[in-house]
Amino acid sequence: MQTLVIQSCSEAQRSSWQQACLQSVAAWAQQQGYDYRFVGDEIFASVPAWYLAKVGTKLPVATDYGRLVLLQEALAEGYEQVCWLDADVLVLNPIWRLNFTGSCAFGLEHWVQPRKQQLTVKKNLHNAALVFRQGCAVLPFLLRCVESLMQRVDPQHIAPQFVGPKLLQALHPFADFAVLPAVGALSPLVIDDLCKGGGPALRLFCEHAQPLPQAVNLCASLLDASQAQRVIEQLQSVGLSSR
Repeated sequence: MQTLVIQSCSEAQRSSWQQACLQSVAAWAQQQGYDYRFVGDEIFASVPAWYLAKVGTKLPVATDYGRLVLLQEALAEGYEQVCWLDADVLVLNPIWRLNFTGSCAFGLEHWVQPRKQQLTVKKNLHNAALVFRQGCAVLPFLLRCVESLMQRVDPQHIAPQFVGPKLLQALHPFADFAVLPAVGALSPLVIDDLCKGGGPALRLFCEHAQPLPQAVNLCASLLDASQAQRVIEQLQSVGLSSR
């Protein structure tokens, strides 16, 4: 299946620790025989002017729309399968392949967080990993949903994940989307444990996220550069382990 992998971020992000993540994705795409395309700030050229004006400085909300347009355009080019991975996704296993049944699939995270003085795990869909195939009816539907929601929302109350993970999670009980547990996400508590060499949050994550993810979203907005560098080194040397 002819596949294109698309990523995007700013030049500042590209020259930061996220470069290691981008390199891991590009190497994975090459290993699998997938085409790879990097897009910079030109991603915003595909976002309507009214949308950009409404989000203001909340550019990730504009990227949530822009990525869908880029994927739709790639399918129109003739690719049989198109994949989006966020710039802070680190591929751990270069022989992992995009295997699922259906016309689209979304990342699945096991988010470890505190609740009532104990750790809990919440399963959520996320849009750090998106895959669409030819003939998929979900992609144009998602674009229409995002446009409609953004046209009606009060600009003072646009949540960061409003038309991304929150929208997918709201639709999932009705649509029963295919999921990609191979692309997970690491919460700050799990990141902390990885940096320390182990801990209860990491153990709980490894217990619930089975089989373990082949790639992980490091959630750049929730960690600093030094911590990111440490966790990347840990993951690239020993991978995910509950210790």
